[in-house]
Amino acid sequence: MTAGMTQRAVDATLRREVRLLVVDDHLDHYEQIVEFAEMYHPEFKVECKLATTPADAVSLASSWKASVVLVDLHAISSALELLQQLSHQGSAVIATSDNMLPELSETASQYGAVGYLSKSSNPDDIEVLLSFAASVSSPSRPAQ
Repeated sequence: MTAGMTQRAVDATLRREVRLLVVDDHLDHYEQIVEFAEMYHPEFKVECKLATTPADAVSLASSWKASVVLVDLHAISSALELLQQLSHQGSAVIATSDNMLPELSETASQYGAVGYLSKSSNPDDIEVLLSFAASVSSPSRPAQ
């Protein structure tokens, strides 16, 4: 085994694992995130799950131990209360929306969101989302 192969093997075991729970009623947006996450970043591994209701989101965030929760503010009628509840459970919560209104960002922050990102299907934007999710992720075990 060469030094380069050894370093790659070590790096692979040290990759951080991000458990990203997506709360959204648009399956296509979730599938784009999953597709990109599966082929993404050598520095971390992203596992994704989808919740389409607040009850599912709270249950999955707790039982699956999501490190980051992405909540579409317009997909869930009680999205702001959900942000608050999830942030109190210990997950880093990121709000997202098709609208990048400053007042939405401020309100999301007041309800516990650590960030506010535009909802997008652009691969560059999804890369930013995944990088941000990794940066705010609660401590997690090294990826296998």
